[in-house]
Amino acid sequence: MAKYQKSFVKLITSWAIAIIISFLFIFPATALTQDLQFNGSTGYQVKARFSYNKTQTPEMIAEHGLGKTQVLDSMEVNFYDPSGEIIETYKNIVDGVATGTYFEFNFDPVTQQILGNIDLGGESAGEIYLKGNIDRGISLIEVEASGVEKVIDQIKGNQLILIVDK
Repeated sequence: MAKYQKSFVKLITSWAIAIIISFLFIFPATALTQDLQFNGSTGYQVKARFSYNKTQTPEMIAEHGLGKTQVLDSMEVNFYDPSGEIIETYKNIVDGVATGTYFEFNFDPVTQQILGNIDLGGESAGEIYLKGNIDRGISLIEVEASGVEKVIDQIKGNQLILIVDK
């Protein structure tokens, strides 16, 4: 009888493992990663990469402020000077949590367009950020050590490149 119990336990364990493995193939990860590139009029560039679960995406992604995001899982923003050297990198969203108080991002996954207001990057003295409205223009702003904000480049909405990565 003990011999049959051991065989039964092995059989059940094998089935359980097979079922768990099959779920990995039935429900693959559905994250979508997209890249944005903003080109400034004086040569500065801003490149952003964001990701979200495409199976749970609403018609509009609208993220604002600090804390748990509604849709986005991650966002990294890189700033480059006119010579192509990286100035700064910010992780505006990490594991579904926005790290900046002024963070703002609006994206239409259907039309693949950035809409409305945007505020990406840093926000404190000595940092750099991108802020504005896609239709009216966006400014690349450097916050000086004194706290004074200085516009270092202008970016028009038509200077935006969106790349669907994965």
